Amino acid sequence: MQNRGGGLVGLSLTAMVFNVSFYVATSLIVLYFKDIGMSAFLIGLSMTITRFGYGISSMGSGAMADRVGRSIPMFIGFLLGALSSFLLSFTKNQILAALLVLLIWVGSAVYNPAAIALVSDISNSGKAMPFSLYYFFVTVGQIIGQTAAGIIIEGYGYRAAFLLSSFLSLIAAIMVRLWFWDEKRDRKTDVIGDLVRGVRIMAENRYLRCLAIALSLHGIGFTMSYTFIPLVARADQKLNDSQIGLILSIWSLGNLIGMIPLGKITDKIGGKKMLIYHLAASSAVWWMYPFIQDMSTIAALMLVQGIVGAMDLPARRMILVGISEREVATAIGSLDSITFLVSSIGNLLAGLTWGMGHWVPFVLGSIINLAGLFVLLLMR
Repeated sequence: MQNRGGGLVGLSLTAMVFNVSFYVATSLIVLYFKDIGMSAFLIGLSMTITRFGYGISSMGSGAMADRVGRSIPMFIGFLLGALSSFLLSFTKNQILAALLVLLIWVGSAVYNPAAIALVSDISNSGKAMPFSLYYFFVTVGQIIGQTAAGIIIEGYGYRAAFLLSSFLSLIAAIMVRLWFWDEKRDRKTDVIGDLVRGVRIMAENRYLRCLAIALSLHGIGFTMSYTFIPLVARADQKLNDSQIGLILSIWSLGNLIGMIPLGKITDKIGGKKMLIYHLAASSAVWWMYPFIQDMSTIAALMLVQGIVGAMDLPARRMILVGISEREVATAIGSLDSITFLVSSIGNLLAGLTWGMGHWVPFVLGSIINLAGLFVLLLMR
């Protein structure tokens, strides 16, 4: 690997730029869908298909990163995000818009396992702290993207947000080309083979399968409670677009605050124990959101939810490095694939239960998450 970009910091900055792009385009996408005429059911269905596409893409992209190197999947993912966001800025057709949003998520899925595996390659420690540092930068990008999305959309419209997203994705692709390009790896296409390798590592590892079940149930609960936050904020809490972007960025700020200290704690207590605490805390706080009206209380809850969320990713990445040191990108891609495929059901369930009361997706999601906690407690 030719690493000309300063190692972990360079990688983290690259991912941060892409994350700004991703969240500028997608933070308020459910409001965009609503504004172009989609019903709550169609919004939920669209996001279900989007997460399903992410899951399928993750399975093959992780194996591809182990086969061809880390730079190619990252470069492809960023270019796909740039092209999709650019085209999205010129359409209000519901089907085409949903397809382009799907491709933005697929771009993220293609890059993500490769980037996480590169964190492991660079740090070569097997600890949670390098992942915490990486996710710290990624979360900074998320905060910037979420805050900017509301401001840009309210002031200049969706087209401006999508064009900015496209430009930033292109910048991230250039950063990969300059800093992390690997000239020596095999570049042959093997889509089916990569998918088969992803399936194989999941089939051969019982612990990984159990972890996938637990995190899939957790993912269903998360998507049910998180996806429709912007709709509740607009319909029930009467917030404008910039305020919605602000509360989402406060969630990310909590994530940022918790990332480094919780990474240190994870190194001390272990990834599985941290995930148990994460799932338990998630059900304790997710259900509250639709019952709150006061802006300061909403902000406080979002901050807490962000801190709870910071328990998750470094812990699960630490576990995966321990499970498969040789094929870490394949393991990451396989786990992400299964969890996103199953958790995509949460978006559909949220859309189906929205009409029963806007609080129902949040409460039901918290209950389903508890089932994931039970599976995690039984894992050996």
